[in-house]
Amino acid sequence: MKDIHYDVEGDILTVNFVATTAKPHIERHVGFEIARNIVFYFDPVQEKPLEMILLSYSRLVKYTKQNPLELKKLSRHPKRLQRLALKLIQQPPVSNFLELKASDNEAYHTVRVKKLILKPKLLEETT
Repeated sequence: MKDIHYDVEGDILTVNFVATTAKPHIERHVGFEIARNIVFYFDPVQEKPLEMILLSYSRLVKYTKQNPLELKKLSRHPKRLQRLALKLIQQPPVSNFLELKASDNEAYHTVRVKKLILKPKLLEETT
């Protein structure tokens, strides 16, 4: 990870997985809301995560502990992008923030938001 920013006032966690200068051109990335208040951007060509924004982060952590969010909004996109997004969510570094769950009984995958303990030293090491 290259940058983690938490806006306390807005309760927004923004995670940049690549350096700002290394971000691909706009035509090479895809971004969409995968679940309520979770926006995920990735590069479908290089199959790499770029950025994730979690709105109402602290509420998501508390809520999804007992009630995982269904990834219904993911189904609005082409199957290829759905599969790639699910693949990226299951792997580090995205899996450090989201826990993907699936069962045969569920129509959609579900996700839990992990609680982070952000220490200044950790933030320095990720930049």
